[in-house]
Amino acid sequence: MPDFPSGPGKKILEQIRRAQQNQHAPVAKDSPQQQYLSFRLNEEWYALSVYQLVEVLPLPKITRVPSVPDHILGVMNLRGEVLSAIDLKKILGLPQETPAVTPSIVVVEEGGVRTGLLVDDIGDLVDLGLDDLTEEPLLTGKAQPAFFEGAAHWGGILLSVINLRGLLQAEGMYSPQG
Repeated sequence: MPDFPSGPGKKILEQIRRAQQNQHAPVAKDSPQQQYLSFRLNEEWYALSVYQLVEVLPLPKITRVPSVPDHILGVMNLRGEVLSAIDLKKILGLPQETPAVTPSIVVVEEGGVRTGLLVDDIGDLVDLGLDDLTEEPLLTGKAQPAFFEGAAHWGGILLSVINLRGLLQAEGMYSPQG
């Protein structure tokens, strides 16, 4: 595994860092925009706030850990830091379709804990305002309303915005009983 992301992961990470820096600049009250990283699971599109993103990586080696819930793929080494790797399709109850051609790990941080999320494909950075998140996401499988901030139309698609705290604090996330 390379020490630093390269290829599309590096480009997205550079865009994310610029977006995070821009988010700290004063913003007009009438335009509360936030940037999100879009990504695909099967044929559906999702997004996470850039504030929660740490890094985007090509799929690293993941070591399976016994006696963990099925949605936890195992652990991975990120430059000496051991992180859990979670299969978002499994936690959301989405079908495990054909393996992705370009799977990636989106490293996020919530509550001081870093976690890797397996996604099928990385999209673009998307600007959304609070008024853009007007629709309820379509809940399928094991998905719960607490997993989402809402949904928005973007470029002709429905983009479900993940509530990372709600997702990672869900009952059964880290315990085998879930």
